[in-house]
Amino acid sequence: MPMQNRVQELRELLPSEHKGISYYVEHAFQSIDQLVEKHRCDNAALAIYGDRINGNEERVYFDTVSQIKAELLQTLEKTVQDALHTGDKHWSKHYKDGIKG
Repeated sequence: MPMQNRVQELRELLPSEHKGISYYVEHAFQSIDQLVEKHRCDNAALAIYGDRINGNEERVYFDTVSQIKAELLQTLEKTVQDALHTGDKHWSKHYKDGIKG
């Protein structure tokens, strides 16, 4: 999965004392994936019992899940950038309360 590979790449860039941040994002991805799988199983059960699944609602659901995962990854990328530029007086931090070096 490309997102998880990117999380692992970013983990390698973080100082050892801050690698836990990347594990948090990885665990959040796993939780989201489990939620999506439960959603699929629930929909399958509903379909077996004759309920119609609204395709538009499903598309919105999966688009939203993708956007959430992308935002988590983007936040991690910004945090890593802040960590890599610790001590650089010309760097404008993404998060003022972020990682302290």
